[in-house]
Amino acid sequence: MPNLVNPMVPQELLVVGAAMQSGIFDQLHESNYTIDELAIKLSLDFRALWTVIEALTALGYVNESEGRLYLTAETEDLFYNENSKNYVGHAIIHTFNVIKSWTRIPEILKTGIPPERERTKQDIKGFMAAMKKNAKEVAEEIVGLCLKNMPSSPSVLDLGGGPLNYARPFAKAGAIVTVQDISDVCAVMEPTLEPGEKISFVAKDFTEGVTTGDFDLAFLGNICHIYGEDENIELFKGVKKALNSSGRIAILDLVRGVNPRAELFGVNMLVNTKTGGTWTLEQYTEWLHKAGFTDVQMHTITGRQIILASI
Repeated sequence: MPNLVNPMVPQELLVVGAAMQSGIFDQLHESNYTIDELAIKLSLDFRALWTVIEALTALGYVNESEGRLYLTAETEDLFYNENSKNYVGHAIIHTFNVIKSWTRIPEILKTGIPPERERTKQDIKGFMAAMKKNAKEVAEEIVGLCLKNMPSSPSVLDLGGGPLNYARPFAKAGAIVTVQDISDVCAVMEPTLEPGEKISFVAKDFTEGVTTGDFDLAFLGNICHIYGEDENIELFKGVKKALNSSGRIAILDLVRGVNPRAELFGVNMLVNTKTGGTWTLEQYTEWLHKAGFTDVQMHTITGRQIILASI
């Protein structure tokens, strides 16, 4: 039976992640194929595909009937049934990519710089799925805290919020939301907007400039760990310019010294970013003050830290 909770470390997770990233599961979810047909459909090497399919069959992810391959019911639940308690979905791609990055730690210890890596559409899909899974449990409560004592129909700038995990709860709570994210993410997510959703997109990397506006709130959800001190101070300065005179900034992240996962997550930033890491409340407070913010407060919601500050 498929088991990602206690796999044969890390072989099962790696072969499953590779199969998802290569499109094998998605294709078999759509229809049944012979191995020959699947190899042609996905432009894969027959020997390599046969070997991986044999492993997936032995592990309980794939079955064969009269020469045709299909996903087991457990696999359908694991990757495609969002109502299943075992649902992981395309987030497995993100886990797969994280593991690949961590294998480069020995060379990064010498250079301090992670190797360059291009993100494919499958990578973006996996990343957004992982962010959705992480946000699902806490989004409404975090939104409620951010909007507390805000005017009705507040204007919210969601930086890096392309997956819409917080933009949608903000809009549902009555906010008018502007999402600023890179063009690749916006291109994937903008068509998913439902009629009447008060969400608009700005396709621009916020490190190249925060969009102008007169926002009541700027929400920075899990982005500050991507950057170091200088970048975050400049980002906060850009946010301040985008807010109105009574505006507020909200930073959701793992705070070092408070969140027990922060130090290990810092390693993930080491292997995936040039300057990123996890930062203490003292560091955030200093950077926010330098950017012109006051009244810095930290709250913890279901193990997540959120820092609020005002102009």
